[in-house]
Amino acid sequence: MKEDTKRLATLAMIVAMASAVHYLEGLLPPILPAVPGTKLGLANIFSLFALVTMGVKEGYAVVVLRCLVGTLIGGSVTGLLYAVSGGLLSYTVMALCRRLLKGRLSLYGLSAMGAFFHNLGQILAACLVMGNTYVLYYFPYLALVAIPTGLLTGFATNLCIKSLKRGGVLH
Repeated sequence: MKEDTKRLATLAMIVAMASAVHYLEGLLPPILPAVPGTKLGLANIFSLFALVTMGVKEGYAVVVLRCLVGTLIGGSVTGLLYAVSGGLLSYTVMALCRRLLKGRLSLYGLSAMGAFFHNLGQILAACLVMGNTYVLYYFPYLALVAIPTGLLTGFATNLCIKSLKRGGVLH
C-alpha cells in the first residue's frame, strides 16, 4: 500500500473511532451528577493520538470531523458549536504546547491542558449562545474535573501508543 493511502486509511479509522466514542459518550450521564456536563473526554484520546503519531494537520482533521460526524449521528447544532469550540481551542493549545515546549510536557500534561481548555472553549461558546457571562461562574467546577479526566485520557493515549509500538504497528 502506498504511504499516502496508508496514512489516509489510518486517519479515516481514527476519525471513525473518535466519532463513535464522541457519540457514545454523549449518551452517558455526567460523571459527577452534581456538576452537569462533566464527561471523561474519551474522544480526545484520538485527537491526542493523531497529534503525537501523525501530525498537527491530521489532528485538526480528527477534531473537526469527529465533531461533525458525531453531530450528524445524533447531535444538535448547538451541540456542534460547543463540541467544535471546545475541541478546536483544546487541540490548538495542545499542539502549541507540544511545539513550543518540545518534550518538556508529557502526554499527561498535554491531555490535562487540553481538557482544561476544552471546557474553557465550551464555556465561552455558552456565553455567546446565552448572551451573558453568568455561565463563567460554572467554569471553576468544570476546570476541577478537567484535570483528573485529562490525566486519565492522557494515560489511555499513552497506553495505546505503547501497545501499538510493542505490536509493531507504530514505530
